[in-house]
Amino acid sequence: MHTEQAGWSAQEVARATIEADGGTPCIEFVAEAQCCPVCDGALTVYKSRSRQVITLEAGAFRAIETLKQCRCDPTHPLMGSEALSRLLSQRQRYGYDLIVHVGCARYLQNQQREEIRAELQRRGIVLSAGSISHLCDRFLTHLEALHLARVVPLRAALGDGYPLHIDATCEHGKGGLFVCMDGWRGWVLVAGRIASEHEDHLRPLLEKSTSLFGEPIAVVRDMGAGGAKAVGPLREKAIPDLICHFHFLAAVGKKLFEQPYRLLRKLLKSSHVRTDLRDLLRDLRRYTATGPYQGRFGKGVIREELLALVLWILEGDGTKDLLYPFALVHLAFFQRCREALQRACCWVQGPQSPPERRAIEQLSALIRRFDADARILPAVTALESGWQAFCELRDVLQLSSAELPRADVRQQQRKFASLEARRMCEIEAALQAYRAELGERIAASQNPGAPSASPSVIILRYLDRYGERLFGHPVRRDEDGTIVAIVERTNNVIEHFFGDEKQHLRRRLGRANLGRDLEDQPAQAALAANLRHPDYVRVLCGSLDNLPGAFADLDAQALAQASPLVRSNRDSKLQKCIRTLIKGEKTLDPEPDDRTSNRCLTR
Repeated sequence: MHTEQAGWSAQEVARATIEADGGTPCIEFVAEAQCCPVCDGALTVYKSRSRQVITLEAGAFRAIETLKQCRCDPTHPLMGSEALSRLLSQRQRYGYDLIVHVGCARYLQNQQREEIRAELQRRGIVLSAGSISHLCDRFLTHLEALHLARVVPLRAALGDGYPLHIDATCEHGKGGLFVCMDGWRGWVLVAGRIASEHEDHLRPLLEKSTSLFGEPIAVVRDMGAGGAKAVGPLREKAIPDLICHFHFLAAVGKKLFEQPYRLLRKLLKSSHVRTDLRDLLRDLRRYTATGPYQGRFGKGVIREELLALVLWILEGDGTKDLLYPFALVHLAFFQRCREALQRACCWVQGPQSPPERRAIEQLSALIRRFDADARILPAVTALESGWQAFCELRDVLQLSSAELPRADVRQQQRKFASLEARRMCEIEAALQAYRAELGERIAASQNPGAPSASPSVIILRYLDRYGERLFGHPVRRDEDGTIVAIVERTNNVIEHFFGDEKQHLRRRLGRANLGRDLEDQPAQAALAANLRHPDYVRVLCGSLDNLPGAFADLDAQALAQASPLVRSNRDSKLQKCIRTLIKGEKTLDPEPDDRTSNRCLTR
């Protein structure tokens, strides 16, 4: 093997030789320096050292490095091979190109460890699953260090300012990840693990973001108390503190539906109507054979339309339900039950067979169960009244289903900044008029017996408290004064980011339920998503092909600024303490006296 075959030219390496060493090729790397950098004196050979090296392009080989020292003063720094240092860092055996290849395969292509191992094995590189994980960790560490080292050009690329979108995510209360994102470009500026969404955990990350990339032109967030307090210093500087319209509507809806919806869900579950409807549908499916069937409802044939009716009661028209409270699935189920018998006359027309009549009678008996509980009708009435008020507010805010976080991105239309700015002004004027109308409704309906928590009162309270943070979105103009960008009124840019990253994590791990996996995911993995943005990569290193060289340019000081990879959960120290205490108990009394143990248990 020659240096040209390994990917290095003769100019990069002074001389390279191949020796037989148990089948492993050997390559010599001689320090390229010709004079001492301190005194400009002559250099002499100090010693040679070797180590096993694995790179993506050259595979596995033994690198023999010849060091040089100053002939006049041996205390001057030793000179090593720059060509070797461009391949891998000191005291490491894996090349930068291999680190980048594994990291991109893991976090950009979302491959599993065994897939990466198999692909490398086809290249003649054999690594264990643990080595793959180690390379992924090194990739994330170097990527964060490079992100911090390129702060100045990245900040310059942000231009005149950027909208700061902040949010945190977790999986069933675990794995808090807080992200600060540029809403116009989708770049993750800062990401960090948090134990909770308390102000004390959010503020350091916010301060880090603003110190690195400057103060934003606006902050877009949810309605959490921790986030509101964390952005307090920015709010004091007259930076707009905007609330996501989706989160505002969701908070209003949850307040409107909280008690009656919980009661309706409980009553529907206790009635077992859904369970019996599924049993009914299963029995009806047996009658779909070509000939008459002898079953639960006698011998005969049941038309497909009756099966469709029962399935419609259970699942509706088959479209995906929106998130609560933008869809009340239990209320919709009850409403379909109320309409079922009327639709049965329309869907199953003409003479009905005896099995069909018996099946419809059974369906009617199931629906009549709701009449036996007097609590259902008041809950449904309250929900329908609140739903009408919620839909009114949603129409005023003009928040379509395509603008919700988990909406189908194919339904989203491209927004023109100037038209969106005009639409926001119209929405603000319509909301002011609606707010005045609510006040008139409340004044007209006030009487001693009127409820104090009517839908109009609840909505007006929320508008009084948060209305000033719903509008005032800054815009960016070009030299001619034309609006070219406007701050998003929702936090969808970061909500979509979290949703995509969870899907990518499921693909990497091969599991649907993330559980502790999201909690063990390092925060630096969020920065890897920036590599999907060509404009970010262009500023960071030019192209992904240049990423190994950019990693090689990082010095020890830059790597020291990177945060340590954190995978343990917030109770890891306590769990370690528990294991230590239990182990201590066993060592103190390995064979306790039975009588003593019995006395302890009976106390």
